[in-house]
Amino acid sequence: MSLEAFSETAYYDAVISNYFNKITNNNFPKKKIIFGNLIEKLRYGENPHQYAAIYSKKPSLNIKQIHGKELSYNNYNDLFSALIISKSLPKNIGTVIVKHANPCGVSNNKNNLKSYKLALACDPVSSFGGIVSCNYKINKALAMELNNIFLEVIIANGFDPGALKVLKKKNNLRLVDASKFTMKNLTRFNSANESFLTQTEDLEEFNINNFKVVSKKKPNKSQLKNLIFAFNVCRYVKSNAIVLASQETTVGIGSGQPSRLDSCQIAIDKMKKFQNLREEVVAASDAFFPFVDGIEKLVQAGVVAVIQPSGSIRDKEIIKFANQTNTILVFSKTRHFRH
Repeated sequence: MSLEAFSETAYYDAVISNYFNKITNNNFPKKKIIFGNLIEKLRYGENPHQYAAIYSKKPSLNIKQIHGKELSYNNYNDLFSALIISKSLPKNIGTVIVKHANPCGVSNNKNNLKSYKLALACDPVSSFGGIVSCNYKINKALAMELNNIFLEVIIANGFDPGALKVLKKKNNLRLVDASKFTMKNLTRFNSANESFLTQTEDLEEFNINNFKVVSKKKPNKSQLKNLIFAFNVCRYVKSNAIVLASQETTVGIGSGQPSRLDSCQIAIDKMKKFQNLREEVVAASDAFFPFVDGIEKLVQAGVVAVIQPSGSIRDKEIIKFANQTNTILVFSKTRHFRH
């Protein structure tokens, strides 16, 4: 009973402490108190020998599982990675496919069925056993297409009755309704050795003032829209990150490499392996190119426009190369590492 009492009063005090920190904009107080309600104990963590549970500051996660076996630690990790990308896309548009917390396909096509097919085509091999997040309501036609491959979780802003009938034929397939899920004032935590890092989530909304065209050749409206789409996806890819895109659909993603040059090569290799493109391709990098070799590799692969943050001591060399190759180059004012 003492355990219950102290836990309850400690939680109550933590809520009050965090409230006062919030209204005084004291994001990093001398004492940082983390509190949460137990949502559920999980079967295990990332691996079977690890213990795990999920907590939330709120009574629920604002998502509703409506079918399938219990969500695992890795499912939740991928689910939140997919949702943060989905909710950054235009309202009721866009499909995201995630595997091991990295996107392996994203499309903003306004036709939902086509959007899914385009996202899948970016990397159909990596998509196997992944998570699909649909930023719209799933209908029966799309459900039948989704049932053609093995997926761990399908997330959507609701499901039509016909779609549920199709998808529920797979007993273990987890279906999650995220129509009430929102992203506002989120805080990220990363812990190690009983210490933790904390920061605000990278949710900055992009607008034209975030970017500056620095090349002699200027992008048209469609090219700039495609570049900003690629850059938005890029900030949710593990660093070093390179995203290749065409018509607001990813066509190659290179992620999580210590070398930016290697990320370029991976993105190019995936594009060549899975795509037969007739439309022009643009590229986004989550941070600046420290040397010309990275952007040179992209241009040699057929990329016509590149968007990257500024800040390198060799920015002028990058601009010079872009002008020599008649490549569009756009600089962002902000960097977007994700680890």
